Amino acid sequence: MKESGLARLAVSLDGSTPAIHDRFRRVEGSFEWTMRIIRWAGELGLPVQINTTVTRYNLQDLERFAELLRSIPIVLWSVFFLVPVGRGHLEDEISAEEYENVFNWMAELSEKSAFDIKSTEAPHYRRVLIQRRKRLGAPAAAGGLRHGSFSWQVPASGDRVGRAAQGVNDGNGFVFISHTGQIQPSGFLPLSAGNVKRDSLVEAYRHSPLFLRLRDASQLQGKCGACEYKSVCGGSRSRAYAVYGDCMAPEPYCVHVPRGYAVPPTRGG
Repeated sequence: MKESGLARLAVSLDGSTPAIHDRFRRVEGSFEWTMRIIRWAGELGLPVQINTTVTRYNLQDLERFAELLRSIPIVLWSVFFLVPVGRGHLEDEISAEEYENVFNWMAELSEKSAFDIKSTEAPHYRRVLIQRRKRLGAPAAAGGLRHGSFSWQVPASGDRVGRAAQGVNDGNGFVFISHTGQIQPSGFLPLSAGNVKRDSLVEAYRHSPLFLRLRDASQLQGKCGACEYKSVCGGSRSRAYAVYGDCMAPEPYCVHVPRGYAVPPTRGG
């Protein structure tokens, strides 16, 4: 793969021990296989990215997991936050308060780790980073945060894989093609704007009502619509759809309450 021009190898690792990882992946021995792949890539000088899904099953393992990551040669830790679709369920989720704690922990870790850290399906991590910068008296714009903590930062790893110019969200800087050709805002948001077998991918992304709606922050509902950070966050549209059945509903796992917003007595978003 390296000889064929592969710039970076991404592998999934969801726990610091075989017991935690193999239970989540439901394949005995997958932890050891993954560690061998990482070792082989390191021997060949092929940059490695680790993908991890945060759930209630590995929440208490994150500190130990970070120690494991420090011991292996990786360039990026991509932290995925669960969207309850497919085999993911609501009971697998961590709480909104735990999301916030993990975000702050990730930000602190990014300041002292040799590898980059980014989030996936957690646009409210950007809000936390901005708030942290404000508390430190630093400008809230891009620049200055180490190791790609802002998704629009240039990665520090030095490999050939770039980073999006700004934060992306479902259907906003990102498009997904399913195995049947459906054009979707992401792999976690099962809404279709057409099919590549008969429709133009470019036209669907640029002009379909679904994608245009997702990119229109004025259509966000609830506290996401009232939020002062909606232009850089917007909440996970996939998670809103999975929990509420509406892709423009508020992010269900965010503790932030916008200035002047009165939280409704029902519907916890």
